[in-house]
Amino acid sequence: MAGEVRVSVSVFGALRQVAGGAELQLSLAAGARVRDAIAATHLADRVDLWVLLDGRRVERDAPLSDGARLTFFQPVGGG
Repeated sequence: MAGEVRVSVSVFGALRQVAGGAELQLSLAAGARVRDAIAATHLADRVDLWVLLDGRRVERDAPLSDGARLTFFQPVGGG
């Protein structure tokens, strides 16, 4: 549909429960940015969220293109 970007989102770990699943398909307005996809998955308040856009780590203001693939996860640490 004109005026939209469609993106696929993979969500890992405990974030799946908040986002509503592990694999999501979103339709967002043309000109959407990563932050819009984050808001659509109810993860906007997560400061510990890492985002990959087509396999590369990006900031929340990165623009989205039709067919983009996002990955959301929390960093983990150990020792």
